[in-house]
Amino acid sequence: MQEKLKPFTIIATKNELEEISKKILDSESMEIVPLENLIDDEILIRLKNEKENPYETLYENFLRIFELAERTPEPKTWRIKFPLVFNKDEVREFSEELYKSMREISQKVEELKTERNQLSREIELFEKLKPLRIKMEELRKLRTFKYKVGRINRAYFERLIESVKKDNILILSLNGDENFMWVFIIYEATLEIDKTLSIANFIEHRISENYEGTPRDILWNLWDKYRALEYEIETLKLTLKKKFFENRRYIYKYFDRIYVLKNIYDLVHKFKFTRNFFFISGWSTERLYRELLEYSTSNEEILVLECNLNNTKAPTLLKNKGFFKHFEFITKMFGTPSNNEIDPTPIISLLFLLFYGMMFGDVGHGLVLTLGGFLIYRKSKSEWFYILGASGISSMIFGILYGSFFGFEEVIKPMWKRPMDNINFFLILSIGFGIATITLAMVLNIVNKIIQGERLKLLFDPNGFPGISLYWILLGSILYMFRNGSFPMISLVFVATLVALMYLKEIIFGEGIVTERIIQGFVEVFEILLGYLSNTLSFLRLGAFALNHAGLFLAFYLMAKMSKNVVGSLVIILLGNILIIGLEGLIVFIQTLRLEYYEFFTRFFKGEGREFKPEKYKF
Repeated sequence: MQEKLKPFTIIATKNELEEISKKILDSESMEIVPLENLIDDEILIRLKNEKENPYETLYENFLRIFELAERTPEPKTWRIKFPLVFNKDEVREFSEELYKSMREISQKVEELKTERNQLSREIELFEKLKPLRIKMEELRKLRTFKYKVGRINRAYFERLIESVKKDNILILSLNGDENFMWVFIIYEATLEIDKTLSIANFIEHRISENYEGTPRDILWNLWDKYRALEYEIETLKLTLKKKFFENRRYIYKYFDRIYVLKNIYDLVHKFKFTRNFFFISGWSTERLYRELLEYSTSNEEILVLECNLNNTKAPTLLKNKGFFKHFEFITKMFGTPSNNEIDPTPIISLLFLLFYGMMFGDVGHGLVLTLGGFLIYRKSKSEWFYILGASGISSMIFGILYGSFFGFEEVIKPMWKRPMDNINFFLILSIGFGIATITLAMVLNIVNKIIQGERLKLLFDPNGFPGISLYWILLGSILYMFRNGSFPMISLVFVATLVALMYLKEIIFGEGIVTERIIQGFVEVFEILLGYLSNTLSFLRLGAFALNHAGLFLAFYLMAKMSKNVVGSLVIILLGNILIIGLEGLIVFIQTLRLEYYEFFTRFFKGEGREFKPEKYKF
């Protein structure tokens, strides 16, 4: 369903600027249309814009304060009433002083974090050196020998050992992981081993000369410093929060006002001004229009005019409720309905569930889809998963009708018919659903054309009166031929007349020269007749997938029976059900969308509308 939107213009004094802007933002029910699209350039050049937001800096200060305190702002816009008693200089001074003091603490925290990260790297290094029982100062006193500490890829370690075995070099392997190992290398001071180590991709880690004692002793000291830093960082963070909570009352009080005013003056950028007045035009809901109109009757400084916005296309506001709201997602994937076009959402919601349930009818599989879809929807809020959960319910209903539970057809008795036992019935039923769906699409197209004032086109439209008449005459004639063995001659007269009407559509309403339209008319009529056949037969997939669903499990069931191992049989049944739910469930979902879009939507729904985008508060 669509909500009718009102086009109107507001002319008011600047005294009403903030009050009216807040009403627009609070309602989330108005889309402003740029006046550049509505008025002449001669008038437009006399009007001015507000280019800067006077509350931008204040707003950013408060956001930084919230960020430093690790808090999320939750402005309560309904508390703000106009006229607003507000000392901007006082608020600026408060926010700047508080932000400055909190920033100094935050900078100290960042410095300590940098120091802590450095300590963490040093701890990691000395953890690798822990097996060494020598003091670092003694290593530095060596004159005959030098040493290096680092890591090397395990693939190069043996090659390095082999390349230096003739030299006075000692390589001790320390700790490591799957890819790298840490090594301690001690060698004669006269040897040049940098090139050899470079070839082996040795990565050196230099040790500061400030460290004294064994690696184990140094490690203890480093850990003590690390923990002390962590406590200091946490203390400073608590100090930040303490400062925030000491001023919390003022922070929230001021931020609510600044947030509203900042959004108001962001909105004001879309207004036009003279010296004393401002102007806005746009589309709104009936409720907001009535509210502003009522406000203007008691206020001489505002004028609300209902007027046509000639150069703008009316936006579309879909107002489906509850269950149907989630299926707007499918409609919008194809396109947004125009404001003079039927919203197909309620219809496609029911058709989607009908088609999906018929093709994937199973109580157990549907239960898995329902639980999985709705649980994921609760966390992700993705409409895909809500639709999947709803499809699971439909699958469960048809599963009860088919008597199928996780593929087994002996667990519950069917309340209707089993697809595998009634193949012809389900294929004929599928064709019946196709005929009904295509007919419904053409009826909706007729309604759309009447709403849009294109009644003349209905006399030639392949999805209008001649189309629906031709479709049913052909269906009746084919049924008569199957029963009596001959095509009724009277039908040929009606068929020829209706085909001629559809052929004339391209000649009368088409574009281009006459010869092109004549040829195009032949092609279009051929496509229309072929489309009636292909679109109707396309619905055979409803019955085919119902049979496929039962047949696919039967294949896994036979494989399980062939297995002599009970555990093996259970594994085959389990994997089969997982494959059916995951793969076939997805395929059926795609096929359902295909039937909705190609066989149904294309006959009546253009989807060339523009979605209503109301003004809202923004962070």
